[in-house]
Amino acid sequence: MAAQQPTPAPTEPVYDPADPHSGRALVNYHLVQLGLGESWVHGVSENGQRTARHVLPEDIGVCRAYVLTEAAWPNGAELCVTVDWSPDASMRRGYQKRTLPAGALEHWRERIVATARALESLGYVVEPSRWSSPHHHPGAEFLVYRMPDGVPPRETPADTAWALSGPVPPNHQETSWRYPDRSPEDVVNHALRKVGWRSWEEDRSSRFGRVGVRPITQMVWPPEADRCAWVTWWPAAVVLPDGAADHWRQCIPRLRRALSDGGLHIRTRARPWGPEDGAAEFLVYRLPSPN
Repeated sequence: MAAQQPTPAPTEPVYDPADPHSGRALVNYHLVQLGLGESWVHGVSENGQRTARHVLPEDIGVCRAYVLTEAAWPNGAELCVTVDWSPDASMRRGYQKRTLPAGALEHWRERIVATARALESLGYVVEPSRWSSPHHHPGAEFLVYRMPDGVPPRETPADTAWALSGPVPPNHQETSWRYPDRSPEDVVNHALRKVGWRSWEEDRSSRFGRVGVRPITQMVWPPEADRCAWVTWWPAAVVLPDGAADHWRQCIPRLRRALSDGGLHIRTRARPWGPEDGAAEFLVYRLPSPN
């Protein structure tokens, strides 16, 4: 049997705006301090081996913070992550019968409000996702960010501003996009292929660098969008350090033109991207077709 050892009090992580993972670490640390996150209890077994036991909060579910591209941050934010909340095991959707247990709706409502208030008590701005629902998703999502002192948070869009009225796939009711609809990643990749720019999986040696397209939570889609994806551009591996700045200046505008020519819109961070970043990231989205 493992003997429990006193666990040293964790040290609050230092947030470095240049390291997005440090923001995730800081919010996860605060989630644990608030009794909302997951933690580890360390011990030593009878034969001297170190052990670690995963500990989750009881009865309230668990929250975890995740890195979010700066291209999706609210204007002016100095830190921003997404936080996923998973309900308590007794309140999770039954995957075989696809039913919700009694009390699940109340559990969701109570925990969304309580989680937001707890994080707000530490100075964070918290925006629960308008799309989170036990009927569609395994858990709820929050946008959690921090503004500089004296700078007010943004105003959230009115319900009438949103192009879509419901959550997009994948979810409990729609697991994938149905023809003729296409996923956001397919929409973006199609626009790139039309101008001869293939995805990085198809062409890893392009002199224009590599482009990766992946899904991003609907929580951070621009309200006017009906498709949105997270696009990352990496410079070509053969570029020498003394030519890196020119390479970035040539390739990023080329990527922007390719996306714009495909009828897509682009959002990114206010600060310009450069070789010191290693990669450039964008929110790329499409407006609904006019009726």
